[in-house]
Amino acid sequence: MLCVGQVDARSNGTAPAAAPTWAEPVVYAALTSRGVVNVYRDKDTKPKDPIFSFNLNPGTESSLVVDPQGNLFLADPYSTWVFEYAPGAATPTKSFATSQTPDSIALNGDSLYVFQAMESGGSASVAIYAHGATKPTRSLTDAAIVIPQGMAVDGAGDVFVGYGGASLRKYGVGEFVGGRMPMKHLKIPHYIFPVALAIDPSGNLLIDAPRTTPGQSTIYIFPPGQIVPSGTLGNMPSLYQFSFTADGSAFYVGDTSDRSFRKYSYPSGAMIYKRKDSDAQFGYSGIASSPAPTVGVW
Repeated sequence: MLCVGQVDARSNGTAPAAAPTWAEPVVYAALTSRGVVNVYRDKDTKPKDPIFSFNLNPGTESSLVVDPQGNLFLADPYSTWVFEYAPGAATPTKSFATSQTPDSIALNGDSLYVFQAMESGGSASVAIYAHGATKPTRSLTDAAIVIPQGMAVDGAGDVFVGYGGASLRKYGVGEFVGGRMPMKHLKIPHYIFPVALAIDPSGNLLIDAPRTTPGQSTIYIFPPGQIVPSGTLGNMPSLYQFSFTADGSAFYVGDTSDRSFRKYSYPSGAMIYKRKDSDAQFGYSGIASSPAPTVGVW
């Protein structure tokens, strides 16, 4: 049995390949419920094979994010820990204990944000690990946020959360201005059921919401300070997370229903490629691009 973080052997039974030097951009893609993270070169052509892989055994991934130094952060709902990996490492260099179940993670400089759910119900919260701390330094919460449904942090440290409430009709998007309570309820149009959030280099807030067509979603784009979308990116797959490239000219999504991850041009939304994997039985739960994306202020 493999230990947590051990590199997978290749399918031909030989020893695992040596870790790459990370001299070029890469994308991390985490298979849903498999505990496997595959690493591919960041190109505009569909990659054939990962250049590196590692796994948690046991373990799963719900969210991935990369810091400015190229370190990968991984939320593991199975163990309820968040792990940090140095570039090219197969075992974590740092571990962050959570009091609940980590769903989404985000970074602002050297501070980690973990959006976590209570296993027995009650309000969800955002635990903040400021300036590299491995234990929470403070937390953000509100009675309305029961189910975590995506999080983003802008360049000013404003924290945005998509949430589900105590009933099916109670959902929305909240903002913790400056990363402090109380939560500001954003009057986002109620037809937008938030699933995944991101901030682009210009400070636009992007919110992914499911469509009535199974397996499809739409990303809504909100300019800085605005609560009415200025545009949409349609025909997106069903996804848990999406991640911009460093310059913001493209973004990756993990498809939860088609055993694939995809790369799209931004802001056109034109698909660059789709990379399928027969091992991704339940699609991809986490996706992260390295170097870290530039994040604007909403």
